[in-house]
Parts: sequence; C-alpha cells; structure tokens
Amino acid sequence: MKRPFVVGLAGAIFGLITAFWVIFTATSGEIMLSGVQAALFSSLGMGGAAISIREPRFAGWMLISSAAWITLSVPVAGTLYLLFLYAPAILVMAVAAVLCFREPVEEFSENFDEDNSRE
Repeated sequence: MKRPFVVGLAGAIFGLITAFWVIFTATSGEIMLSGVQAALFSSLGMGGAAISIREPRFAGWMLISSAAWITLSVPVAGTLYLLFLYAPAILVMAVAAVLCFREPVEEFSENFDEDNSRE
C-alpha cells in the first residue's frame, strides 16, 4: 500500500468517527447538520484515498477539497469547538493530499509507442 492511501484512509476514518460522535452528542440541529456534512465530506476523502493509487492528482484534489469543506462546515454549527475536534482529520487529509501531489505522474507514451509498432 502506498503512503497517500494509508494516510488518507486514516484521516477519513478519523473524520467519520468524529462526525458520528458529533451527530450522536448534538444538542441542536445546527451541530447535527455540521456533523452530517463532515461525515459526507469524510466519505469524499475516503473515496480520494481509495483512488490515490491509480489517479494520484485527482485523489489529491478530492482529499484537499474534503479537508476544506470539513473546515467550512464548522461555522454552520455556530461554535468553533468543533474545529478542534475535526482538526486532526483535516490535517491528516491535507497531508495525504500533499503526498498525492508528490507522486510521480506515470508516462503512457512508452506503452503507446509499443502499441503502435505492433500494427
């Protein structure tokens, strides 16, 4: 397994656990809505981690957008203490995105030349 996959999966799972904890301990509808949004965006981060092996650039954008949207879902609740709960998941997904962007892009020109020489 590659590092972006493992780090992204860890961040997404931590985000889901935190989101479900927020949902089940919510005292108002706004806090519950923030938890639901964070769960959805953590699922997006999990999808980004899953495709990080085949499409590292696209996975990096998915992971960074997931981290950004989780950050933006916190003001919906009206309190900033949720930011401290989601901060580890946000940082781990951002690190996974950076790792995805550092992956070398595969060159398909060699395979393309070999396929054309057979014809």
